[in-house]
Amino acid sequence: MDGFGTRLKAARKMAGLSQQKLADATDNLITKQAVSKYEKGKMMPASDILIAISKALGVKSGYFYRQSRVKLTGLEFRKKSRLSKSDENRVKYQTLDFLERYIEIENIMGQHTVFVNPLKNTTIENQDDVEDAALRVRKAWELGNAPISNLMELLEDKGVRIYEGDLPDTFDGLSAWADNIPVITINKNSDLVRKRLTIVHELAHLIINFGECNDRDLEKLCHSFASAFLLPKEKMIEEIGSNRTKISFLELKKLKGIYGISLMALVVRAKNLGIINEYAYRNFSIRAIKSGWRSGRTKEPGEYVGREYANRFGQLVSWAVAEDIITMSKGAELMYVSLPEFRKGFQIAA
Repeated sequence: MDGFGTRLKAARKMAGLSQQKLADATDNLITKQAVSKYEKGKMMPASDILIAISKALGVKSGYFYRQSRVKLTGLEFRKKSRLSKSDENRVKYQTLDFLERYIEIENIMGQHTVFVNPLKNTTIENQDDVEDAALRVRKAWELGNAPISNLMELLEDKGVRIYEGDLPDTFDGLSAWADNIPVITINKNSDLVRKRLTIVHELAHLIINFGECNDRDLEKLCHSFASAFLLPKEKMIEEIGSNRTKISFLELKKLKGIYGISLMALVVRAKNLGIINEYAYRNFSIRAIKSGWRSGRTKEPGEYVGREYANRFGQLVSWAVAEDIITMSKGAELMYVSLPEFRKGFQIAA
């Protein structure tokens, strides 16, 4: 069980602060040395100091006394991640905190969605395996070949917990396990089509065994799986044919608008399926780099007007408050909003 010092350290890392920066954020009511002693359990803060620390870290005082047994396993940042160690800790501890609150409300309500891996005991090592795996998941989840309008809602229904965090621009996503609970964390500030590809990329990490693949090939296969899941091969060929020398922007923008996939991902998929050759792919890549689409410096052409939202956690909290199982104050605490803000957003309809 966690003590105050452990919880303080977790909250500090969740906020991305060093011990000195936390001390500074309290208007120097405490020193770096005092923070160190609190975290080591050598000293406890007075009530006024605890309030100042809570405010600086953006958590309620009760956070420091919440008991948790949640541990993340299989958490790995991508090998080419540009995140600093501080930002990695921020992502990790925010994910942990979200899971603690999520599991708490699930336990209160007795609502636990169990995840069943549709690719259990399946090994993937090449593009053909990817296509087959994507179709198997769609079949298991009864999706057919239709566009998927809300990936987050779909995965939540299947038992994946999804956290959208206000995280650094250099972060896309990660996946991990907490016992048998799968969790995906994504950046709420990413554009919609990037979020969608990231979500399925991280799903691939959760459900697929990649055998002896090296890190570079593994990431490519995850991307390929994401594109194949979002836009099945049969539909891709139906839309643009099986053998093309060139593809127009009009065609690509249409597919983006229907399936929620970026132009770059669509062209990569066309190359992987042998619809276009390497020369056509390279020409498009050069254009994407020069235009700034690939780096995200400028917005690529085409629009996807779908929506992505993960709302199961909030629905469970609202359910609990509506049935007087928890108080509004507890609901606000779980949602990390002020009580007035929670009251404003919560209304009984019937």
